[in-house]
Amino acid sequence: MPRLLAVLFTGFFLFTAQPLCTAGENFPVAGGTWLGAWLSQQTATGNWGGLRQDLTQKGVTLSANFTTDILGNPAGGLKQAARYAGFLQVTAALDLEKIASFKGWALTITNYLASGRNLSGLIGNFYGVQEIFSPGGYYFGVLDLSLTLPGDKVILEAGRLFAGDVFAISPLWQYYVSAINSNLVSISSNLFFPHFQVAAWGARATYEPDKHWQFIGGVYATDPSAGDPDKHGLDFSFNADYGCLAVGQLSYKYHQDPKDSGLPGSATFGGYYDSSKFTGITDSSRTWQGNYGFYFIMDQMIYRGDWPEFTGPAHLRSAAGYAERVKHPYYVQTATAADRPKGLTAWWAAYLAPQKDINTQTYQLAGGLVYQGLPPNRNRDVTAFCVIYGNFNDKLSGQDAETVLELNHRFQVSPWCYITPDIQYIINPDGRHDIDNALVLGAEASFDF
Repeated sequence: MPRLLAVLFTGFFLFTAQPLCTAGENFPVAGGTWLGAWLSQQTATGNWGGLRQDLTQKGVTLSANFTTDILGNPAGGLKQAARYAGFLQVTAALDLEKIASFKGWALTITNYLASGRNLSGLIGNFYGVQEIFSPGGYYFGVLDLSLTLPGDKVILEAGRLFAGDVFAISPLWQYYVSAINSNLVSISSNLFFPHFQVAAWGARATYEPDKHWQFIGGVYATDPSAGDPDKHGLDFSFNADYGCLAVGQLSYKYHQDPKDSGLPGSATFGGYYDSSKFTGITDSSRTWQGNYGFYFIMDQMIYRGDWPEFTGPAHLRSAAGYAERVKHPYYVQTATAADRPKGLTAWWAAYLAPQKDINTQTYQLAGGLVYQGLPPNRNRDVTAFCVIYGNFNDKLSGQDAETVLELNHRFQVSPWCYITPDIQYIINPDGRHDIDNALVLGAEASFDF
């Protein structure tokens, strides 16, 4: 099995790399043919004979994305195996100002279908190697009613919301296949943090006084049953016996517009307080009231080349404000190439959970490098490397820290498709020295429909 996995990965990498690296910047690999025209579309299913564009102009934006991770561990971990995981997202975003003249109002509805099995369950590690894996099948996701006040500086939202789509996340992390792709995952090990496919009742407000500053504050119900796969996200009950999660985040961004000549970067500081009751790490008979933590995320481009023209949706442009994004589909994952300049960017992040009596992980550190446009004539391809370090509570016997190294390259096949061969190496899975370090090989593919 280990030798077979290695051969399959090597063959897949060589098979995909050669034709993709020779494709032109405009994506078609067979110019003037039906294949070239298909690959140059914004989505795999096109404009539906003009219907899609007509619906969008009338305020109805429909989208779908399927992402799959096929990975195996030829060495290390508890067992060696290969696993498939897939995630289909279907979204309807309704601009109620266009539909019913409700100025500033919008409604976003998402549905998900998860499939496959979890490779990390066989490796025995903490940070999931397949970021797209989710247990269960169908999920009802976001039901987000938003109001953008005149001036587009204040946006109010309420309904079934995520926290992880705006808090403790960086747009650069979309390039990874491991757990850093979603959020600082250590947070969700310490408390109920709605993210990925699990939404909870909540409300939040976003204030963007200009293109540089953003403040977001949110409050979420913390009933953990919202994440029960057997309920499929359809239990809309509100249990007041549980507490609430309050999150605040301040971000500063600079040189995010193609018109700016400087090096893009950003800095984000956030914190949370959860008023729920928490059971002790070593003494389950004791409970503590409340839990809190802090995080910091920063990125800085250190070498900048040309900024390729972005032809994707306007709300995915780097300079787009949240007022524009909130009226469009919530993407858990998207195959659309990001609006970024060619060049090298460094990023780093830190998370601290001070209360050792109740937190599984007391801190997490992460950092990495992202290079866009490294191969010649491949302006949208991205090479990414990262290190994730998570420290377990020293009160947990036999566990200290888990470290993940990841290296991959995203081949942007078309505006609606990418393929990412991926290598991960896990040191001390689950922070345990009695589990062999694991090598993980495989690939991720994503398609926008």
